[in-house]
Amino acid sequence: MPARFWLLMIAVSIGACRASPTTATPPTTCPPCATAASEGAAAPVDVLGQKVVRLLQAGDGAGLFAMYGPNMQRAFPVATVRGFVSGILAGQGAIVSSTRLPEEQPPDEAKYRLKAERGDWLMSLAFDPGGRIRGLIITPADAEPPVKRNDMPLGLPFRGEWSVAWGGDTYEVNRHLRNRDQRRAADIDRLGPDGKTHRGGGGSNSDYYAYGEEILAVADGTVVTAVDGVPENVPGSENPYMAFGNVVVLRHRDDLFSVYGHLQPANIRVKVGGSVTRGTTLGLCGNSGNSSEPHLHFQLQDGPLIEKSWGVTPFFANVSLVRDGKTTSPSEYTFLKGDRIRQASGP
Repeated sequence: MPARFWLLMIAVSIGACRASPTTATPPTTCPPCATAASEGAAAPVDVLGQKVVRLLQAGDGAGLFAMYGPNMQRAFPVATVRGFVSGILAGQGAIVSSTRLPEEQPPDEAKYRLKAERGDWLMSLAFDPGGRIRGLIITPADAEPPVKRNDMPLGLPFRGEWSVAWGGDTYEVNRHLRNRDQRRAADIDRLGPDGKTHRGGGGSNSDYYAYGEEILAVADGTVVTAVDGVPENVPGSENPYMAFGNVVVLRHRDDLFSVYGHLQPANIRVKVGGSVTRGTTLGLCGNSGNSSEPHLHFQLQDGPLIEKSWGVTPFFANVSLVRDGKTTSPSEYTFLKGDRIRQASGP
């Protein structure tokens, strides 16, 4: 059948899984809609995942059905699963390789990128304690373009010395990598003399050294987004429903935008359509959105809409860097977890 039909079948599979009354997990993963008591210890998730990949490569829908847990088998009869597998192979061609994605997952879940002849798929798996499939999502993967870098001078978005909490080009040092717009994003905070981000117990936002610091435009630009009014979190809590919190997005060129997240409410200093120069104060560092303590979330991207853009690697000029106890002044600097940085010249 046409590939379009099988994309619909995938959506139906996802919908059925999420609609289960036993669902207790966020909709970003396939919830345990087919949980059933099973005997025996769970096999390592990579072994099970690779078995699923081999069945897909072989076009073995009956074999995949045999790996389903009881509820999955009731929801998707063997004929449906055979057709589902055939549609996957018809849609993008034979699956030639698979890669386990380096994302933090529960021990009974895994996510893979499947490379096929005419495109890629993303596959999310969840297993019950007996190693039977309780959740399966396969969706087309967007073709990921190479990571670009800025080719215009940028200044750091703050004054004084700050520390990079998350930043870099590997998942070990930068947990943002799983999101297309945040491929080279960074979380940055300030440290006190004792190396901590806060004074005392850190129970109040005002205890944090970054809180209330002015956040600066990294280059000349135009304001395309300015969100204000998102309440701040108590340290230790988060607001994932307004992930960026109070946020400003600047357009520097048609293919280069900068994003400044988690700002204080009622302290955004710019308006949509306004022009700014490098070093203009955009707002104050806060603790709004998906943030557990005051810090700045900064990223470059290639478009104005966060959810539709690809992340760009930021490089800054005239930076003083402390890394591994050594102070240097690189000609170009980009974020790396653990660095302490300040603007050596400029605003």
